[in-house]
Amino acid sequence: MAARREAGKGPRCARGFGAAAVAAIGFTVMACARAAVVAGTVDPAPPPDDGPSGSAAGHGSISIAYLDTLAEGLRIDPHTTLPSGTVRSRGARLDLDYQFTDHWSAQVGIPFLSNRYSGIAPHCPTRAPPQCAQAPALDPSHPESQFLDDGGDHATWQDWTFGATYQTRLGSYFITPGIALSVPSHDYTFFANAAVGQRIWQLELSATLAHQFDFSNWYYRLGYGYVFAEKVLDTRVNHHRFDLELGYFINEKVAARMFATGRAGHGYAAGDLLPRTAGQTNAYWYHHDQISEHNYAGVGAGVDYGFGAHWTWSTSVQRLVWGQTVFDFKYALESRLSRAF
Repeated sequence: MAARREAGKGPRCARGFGAAAVAAIGFTVMACARAAVVAGTVDPAPPPDDGPSGSAAGHGSISIAYLDTLAEGLRIDPHTTLPSGTVRSRGARLDLDYQFTDHWSAQVGIPFLSNRYSGIAPHCPTRAPPQCAQAPALDPSHPESQFLDDGGDHATWQDWTFGATYQTRLGSYFITPGIALSVPSHDYTFFANAAVGQRIWQLELSATLAHQFDFSNWYYRLGYGYVFAEKVLDTRVNHHRFDLELGYFINEKVAARMFATGRAGHGYAAGDLLPRTAGQTNAYWYHHDQISEHNYAGVGAGVDYGFGAHWTWSTSVQRLVWGQTVFDFKYALESRLSRAF
C-alpha cells in the first residue's frame, strides 16, 4: 500500500487548549481542502477499480485521533508573554470522509476534549467559588456559566464540522477547493481558561494546491482559507488561515513531512480590549475569548505509515513560533489511525 497524505487535514484540526486556543489555533483544522498525495503519483480521482485505497465514488475513510496539547502563559504580542497559568488538553477526534462522486467528497467530524487549567487568573462567572473570592465581580454575573478553572479536568464535546470538497487536476497540479461549517455541539461553557472552545459558528472557504515533483519523492502542498465567524457584541473574528507542507516519500509505506500553519485576522488585540472591560467586569470581558484576534504561526513535523490493505497511522507535533493574543502553546500532538473503505 502506498503511503498516503491527505492535504488540508491537519491536526486541524487543532487542532485544543482553552477557549482562546482550541477554536482559534487550527491544529485540528476545520477539515476543508484535501488532495490525496500517493507515492509515485498524485491523483485526486483514481479510477473506480482502485478500490478502497483510492478516491473513487463510494469509498472513503474513517479515523480517530488522539490529541495532546500544553500551553503555558498568554502571548500578548510577539515579544510579551504573560505568566497567566498552564492549560493541559487531551482528547480524541472522530472523522468520516466519504467520496460520493469521483470528484466530490463530504466530511464530518467532532472532537471530545478534556482540559485542565492551573494558574493565578481563573475566569470567574460568579464570586461563589473560593478561588474567585477576591476576583472582580462580573456585572451582571453569569451563574449559568460553569466554573471550570478549579484545577480539575473538565471534558465535553466541542464543535461539529461539516465539509465538502471538490478534487480536480490542472496538468500535474491538483487543486481542491472546499467549504466547511463548524457548529457548537451544545451550549458548553466558553468563559474559562479550561473551556474547550469559543462556542461560535464558523464558515470556511478554502483551497489547496498539491504537486509532486517529476521523477522525485518530494511533494508540497499550499493551503489557504478564509473563515467567516458569528458576530459577538460588535465583532466578528473573521480571519485568514494559511498552511504549507513539504513532504518526502521514504518508501511505498512511509512518508515524512514538515509543515507550517498560521492565522491572521480581525478581533480585538489584548492591549485594545482590556481598557474596554471596565476592570474585567462587563460583557467585553465575559465574551473576550470570542472577540479576540488570536493570531499565530506554528511549525511542526510528522510521519505517515501505511500498513495492511486499508490502514494508515499518522502522527505530528508542532509548536508556536509567533503569536498575538493567544495562549503560548509549547506543543500540540496529534496521532491518528485511519481506515479506508
